[in-house]
Amino acid sequence: MDPVLALSASAALLLGVVLALSAMRCRSGRGGRARSWVRSEGIDARTGHAYGEVAVLVVLPLLAQSLLVAGLLMALGSVEMLRGAVVGLLVPAAVVAEVLLWIVLLLATGYRAIMPLWVYPSWLRPQRRREREVIRSR
Repeated sequence: MDPVLALSASAALLLGVVLALSAMRCRSGRGGRARSWVRSEGIDARTGHAYGEVAVLVVLPLLAQSLLVAGLLMALGSVEMLRGAVVGLLVPAAVVAEVLLWIVLLLATGYRAIMPLWVYPSWLRPQRRREREVIRSR
């Protein structure tokens, strides 16, 4: 077992879990600090793009998932018997899958006044649905 790779895997897994818990808290938290990322101005306000919503709802969970996948691959790669299979098959497949997932989700959510409704948590979805209807009626 490679101790440096195992330690790197532990760090990536720990950071991935922390980011995943943070993303879950932001999606389902009840307090003001947990919901500070929500755009509070209406769609008519000239505040620019809602980067906070994209960061919390899309980028943070994707980053957490990428770190968890990398940590698992590093953990498997630290075992001598599994290293050949991990490097030869799993790493390229994971890299391609992660890159495609990042591209698809960032293209679906980037630079829009209102992201697709499936991205929003259930408590924010009715408000964004009303805003989307206002935009469509114009």
